[in-house]
Amino acid sequence: MADMFKDVLGIEGVHGVLLLSEKGDVSVSEFTKDHQSEAENIKGVDWASLVNELAGITEGEIMFDDGRFYIRKAGAGYLMVILDDHAPVSMVRLNCEVLLPTLEKQKLGKGIGQLLRKKIF
Repeated sequence: MADMFKDVLGIEGVHGVLLLSEKGDVSVSEFTKDHQSEAENIKGVDWASLVNELAGITEGEIMFDDGRFYIRKAGAGYLMVILDDHAPVSMVRLNCEVLLPTLEKQKLGKGIGQLLRKKIF
């Protein structure tokens, strides 16, 4: 899964990528080597409240004093990129556009695999 996020994580100013379920659970979290300590900080966050507020939003950006979140609807959840305040959002947006179909294929492939493992007849 880490290989899927390497292009996004390779953009200057990107700290990490989270994949949140519709319930607010962190499905995947990947951080750059310089920001591995932030991976521990995300465990104590109430992501469910944020996800509830995002209902119906397909794309958004939340800005803070020292950084921001770029959030994108991704199938049955949200893709969140954690950025510095100087990171190029246009590059992040472009890489997320490329990444979203890959995430969808991964989810579809998982479901089809489970279906094929079951006895149909």
